[in-house]
Amino acid sequence: MLTKSTILNAFLILLALATPLLAQDRPATDVQRDVLDQFLVRFDRISAQGFVKTRRTGDTGVGYTLESLLELKENNSPRGDFLGMEVKAYRDSEEEFDDHEKMNLFLKEPQWIDGLKSAERVRQYGYRDPNGRQAWYLSVTCKVNDAGLQLQVNEQCDSLTLLRHDQPIGNWSVETLQQRLTEKHAHSVFVAAETRGEGKDEEFRYRTVTWCRDASAARLLELVNSGDVIVELRIHLRADGSVRNHGTAFRVRKHQLEHLFAMQERVRPKADAR
Repeated sequence: MLTKSTILNAFLILLALATPLLAQDRPATDVQRDVLDQFLVRFDRISAQGFVKTRRTGDTGVGYTLESLLELKENNSPRGDFLGMEVKAYRDSEEEFDDHEKMNLFLKEPQWIDGLKSAERVRQYGYRDPNGRQAWYLSVTCKVNDAGLQLQVNEQCDSLTLLRHDQPIGNWSVETLQQRLTEKHAHSVFVAAETRGEGKDEEFRYRTVTWCRDASAARLLELVNSGDVIVELRIHLRADGSVRNHGTAFRVRKHQLEHLFAMQERVRPKADAR
């Protein structure tokens, strides 16, 4: 007897397979190639410097340092960083997507369906943090967390729902997710950096660039079901009762990141480079 879960997973597999079949025969646009070429000109200059000292301590140092060297400004734009192309950097001595750390994909609030205003939601669902604020900072996956929150792909595979104690409180349509992926990751480069040193003395050597295209919402939903997509709620109340929302973040485990894209191409180091 086929279970609901078996039917859902089979449908997701068929849906995910349909996207790359279309994408495989769709070459990169001239604009995308031109943007990549412009990026690689700058990247090659940076790579030629060898190890460079971090410009910020902590986890974000690897990305911030690369963006600084590329002369990119930090921003919360819904579009890609470099002429519409998203740039992501991470520490990885093996230069592969093989670890279990998380990487940001995009920010997108759900369509709230619980009937609450933002401040009411934080008061009702949140907790008192160490700073004495009413806060709602939680990570949510397909498995129920300690706060009773869970992500669930619906049976029709056309929406993603945020549940609280089995009750839907918000959702994202598959069209909305695809739009955000297309805006932020129409094409992206992922830069691996060798590292040495620690803290303020950490250094990065940027050598490997993987160019990815055609991210699909169907693949994203597959990764939700495998537990590799994490949605992070990041909101608290200020002292005056107003809401401070850092944005609901979609993140993916790095070792699964490549599966989000139909097309992947290692463009650095060059094939003839040693």
